[in-house]
Amino acid sequence: MADVIPFEERLRKQKEGALSKEKQERLDSFRMVMQCTACPHKCAKCGSQLETPEQQIISEILPLKLCRGCGEEYRLYQRLITGQSQAEGREYYHNQDWVGVWKSWLEYQRCLQQYRSSEEFLKLVEELSQK
Repeated sequence: MADVIPFEERLRKQKEGALSKEKQERLDSFRMVMQCTACPHKCAKCGSQLETPEQQIISEILPLKLCRGCGEEYRLYQRLITGQSQAEGREYYHNQDWVGVWKSWLEYQRCLQQYRSSEEFLKLVEELSQK
C-alpha cells in the first residue's frame, strides 16, 4: 500500500503537465510570430518572397526589407508626408486614410523592433532556444 500514489497527487501532476504544455505551445506560437515578422526573406509589408536585387531597406533606424511594389508605395508615402501633394505616381486611393495606414504600420514596426531589443524578450528567446 505504501507504493500507491494518492489520487490527488496524480491529478495535480497531470494539471501541471497540461499547464506547462499549454504554456509551451503559447510560447512557441509567440516565438514564431516574432520570427516571422522579422523574416529577412520576405517583404515586411505584404509578405511576398523577396528577390535579392529588388529588396529595399526603409532606413538604418528601421531596417525593414520591402519588395519593389511596397518600396514604391513607401517612397510615395514619404513624399506625401513631406507635403508633395501632387507626388508622381499618386492614385485616387492614396488619401489621408492610406497615409494613416502607413503611419500606423511603421509605428507598429518600430514598437516590434523595440520589443525585440528588450532585455526581457532576449531572455525569453534564450530560454526557448535551450529547450
